[in-house]
Amino acid sequence: MSHKSRNRIGFAGACIIAIVLAACLSQISFFNNLEHKVSDVEFRLRGPLADKDTSIVIVGLDDPTFQSLNISPPFPRSLYAEFIRNLNEAGARIIIFDLLFPEPDENPAQDEELAQAARESGNVIFAGKVGAEIAGGTVYEYPIPPVSPISEPSEGRESSSWGLVNIPGDQDDFVRRYFIGTSINEVSYYALAVLAAKSLMGLSDSEISQTDEELILGDRRIPKVIPATFLINYAGPLESFTYYSFVDILDDEDFDIGEFDTDIFDMHKYFWNTFQDKIVFVGATTAESQDIKLVPFEDPNRGERRMPGVEVHAHALNTILTGQFLSTVPIEIEFALIPVLVLIMGGLVWWLKPLRGGFLALLLIVVYSLVAYFGFSSFNRIFPFFAPVFAIAFSYLGNTAYLYATEQREKKRYRQTFQKYVSQSVVQQMLDSGEFPTYGGERKELTVLFSDIRQFTSFSERLAPEEVVSRLSEYLTEMTEIVLRNDGTLDKFVGDEIMAIYGAPLSYSNHAEKACRTAFQMIDRLSELRDAYNSQNGVPYFDIGVGINTGDMVVGNLGSRQLFDYTVIGDAVNLGARLEGLNKFYGTRIIISEGTLKAAGDSVIARELDSVKVKGKDEPIQIYEMIGFDSVPELEMKLRVDAYNTAINYYLEKKWYDCLREMNKILREFPTDGPAKLYIRRCLDFMEKPPPDEWEPVVAFETK
Repeated sequence: MSHKSRNRIGFAGACIIAIVLAACLSQISFFNNLEHKVSDVEFRLRGPLADKDTSIVIVGLDDPTFQSLNISPPFPRSLYAEFIRNLNEAGARIIIFDLLFPEPDENPAQDEELAQAARESGNVIFAGKVGAEIAGGTVYEYPIPPVSPISEPSEGRESSSWGLVNIPGDQDDFVRRYFIGTSINEVSYYALAVLAAKSLMGLSDSEISQTDEELILGDRRIPKVIPATFLINYAGPLESFTYYSFVDILDDEDFDIGEFDTDIFDMHKYFWNTFQDKIVFVGATTAESQDIKLVPFEDPNRGERRMPGVEVHAHALNTILTGQFLSTVPIEIEFALIPVLVLIMGGLVWWLKPLRGGFLALLLIVVYSLVAYFGFSSFNRIFPFFAPVFAIAFSYLGNTAYLYATEQREKKRYRQTFQKYVSQSVVQQMLDSGEFPTYGGERKELTVLFSDIRQFTSFSERLAPEEVVSRLSEYLTEMTEIVLRNDGTLDKFVGDEIMAIYGAPLSYSNHAEKACRTAFQMIDRLSELRDAYNSQNGVPYFDIGVGINTGDMVVGNLGSRQLFDYTVIGDAVNLGARLEGLNKFYGTRIIISEGTLKAAGDSVIARELDSVKVKGKDEPIQIYEMIGFDSVPELEMKLRVDAYNTAINYYLEKKWYDCLREMNKILREFPTDGPAKLYIRRCLDFMEKPPPDEWEPVVAFETK
C-alpha cells in the first residue's frame, strides 16, 4: 500500500471516529447539563431585554411588611381582601397571587371575605399546586386548590380562577423552564402565568390547547421543551420588574399601621396612578420564605441574591405576552453540523499541520460560539455547544494523533539518547521544537512545589542504614511517579526534599491545579505507605510537608555551558520553599499561596491560614491550607471549612470568644487539627492580654 493510500485511510478513520464520539458524548446527561450552563452565560452576555412588558409589577411580602404590620404569618385573610379592594380602586388590570391558601382559616368568615373580595373584583387569580404520591410504583397526581370558598362555586356564586405554582428546576436547581400545566382525571390545570395570559388575552377555554411540540394560546404558539414545559426568556436579572411592599398597598387613610403609618397608598391611587392598568403579582420575597430560585442571570460564585419565585412567574408571563419565545435547534441540524465540522477541521490539520491546525481549531470554536451567541441574542434560538465543539476537538485530536504516530519512529532514537539525562518533559520539548535547550532562561508564570520529610531523623535512628536507604528510595520513587503523572518537571532532590516545576518546559494553563493535585496525591500515597509499613514493622513512619506557590519566575538552562541544569529561580521560588517550612508551625501538611489558590480554580478546597511576612518579603501574603481536591466529606466541609471560616471572621473582628467556640467545634471531631489548636491558643492569649487598637493580624517569620 502506498504512503498516500495509507494517509487517506488514516484520514477517513480519524474522521469517522470523531463523528461517532462527538455524536455519542454530546448526548450524555452530564454534557446536557453543561449545555444549560452555556445558555446561562449567553443570558448574562445578552443582558436585559429592551422591550419587556412594563405593565408587570410585583408586590412583595417583604421585610418592611413584616416589620410594619408586626404580625406573624400567616396574615389574616381579611388583609388580602383589603389588598384586592385597594388595588382595584387604583385601577389594577389583574391581580395574581403566588400565595397558597390550601387550608381553611380558623375563622370561616376570613375565607369568605377573601373570596367575596375576589368575586367582586373579577380580576383575581389565586394559586394552587399539584401534589404527588407514589403507590405500588405508580405516581399519582392530585390538585391542591385554594380553600373551597375561593375555588368552588356554591349557592349561585362563581368560583375564582386559580393556577398552578409548581416551578420545576433542572438537575443543578436552576429554573430555566416553566411548567405549563397538567391534566388530572380529564380536567386541565394550567400554571399561574399561562392562566394569567389567557385572561389578559381574553381567550376562551377552547382557545388554549397543547400538542407534543407547542402550547397554543390563541394565535401564539409557544415551543415546548420536555413534556409540559417551555423555556423562560428572562427579561433580566433580579428586580427586572418594579417591586412594591405589600404593606404599602394597605397603608391608606383608613388603615393604621402605627408608627410606620404614612398613607402612602393614597398617593399611589390619587396622584401617581401607580397601579393603573397594571398586571400585579403578589408573593413572598424574603429569603426566609424559602421561595427563592436560582436563575440564569444569577452567578452563585459571586454571591448574588436569588430570585423570588413570584418574579419567575412574572418573567414567564412576560415571555408569553411579548412573544419572545426561546427555542432549541432541531436535533437533525445538530447532527448535520457534526460531520461538516469534522471534515473541515480534519482537512485543516492535514493542510497546515497540527500546530497551526490547533490555532484554527480554537478559532473555529470561537467563531461557532459567536454564531451561537448571535442566534440566541438576536433570534431567541439556542444552539448546541458541545456537539460542534466535540466534533472540532475530536477531529483535530484524531488526525493529529495519526500524524503524530507516523513521526514517532524517527523521534524514538533521540528520546532514548536524551531521556537518560533530562526529564521526559524536557525531552518532549526538544523533540517537538527540533531544538535542544541552550544556556539562558525566560520569565514565565509557573507553579513550584516543595516537599520535605518530617521526623526523618527520629525515624532513621531506629533503623539500620540499609533500611533507611531502602525506605527513602521507596518514598522518592513513589513521589516522583506522582509528580510526573501530573505533568510536573522534577527539578531536583536536595537530600530528602523534592522540588518540582509545573507549566514548564511544556506550557499549560492549569499548572497550579496540577501542582495541587500532585500534593493531594502525595499525601494519600504516603498514608498508604505509612499504614503498610507500620503494620509490618511497628515503627512509626515519617510524615511530609508540602508548599506550593504560583508566580513569575525565571526558567531555563540555568547551569553552566558545560553542565545542563534545567531549573527555576526567583522570589516566587523562594516563597514556595518558605511555605513548605511553615507547615511545622501551623501543624499542616499542604500550604499554598493566594496566587496558587486563585490560579487553581474551584477544584481546590482550601481554608485561609494566616496573613504572614516571610523572610525576604516586605509585604504580607495570604496563605491557605489545602484541605482536599474536588470534594471532601460533608462533616469535614461543615467543620474544617465552613465553621473554620466563620471562626476566622470572628478572629479578624477581635471576637475571641466566638472564634474560640467555633474552633472547639472543630477539635471535637478533628482533635489533631493544627490551625484550630493554634487559633485557640491565640484567642486565649488575646482574651488575657488584648492586642492594641492598631493591631494587624499579620505574623512575621524571620527564619527560612
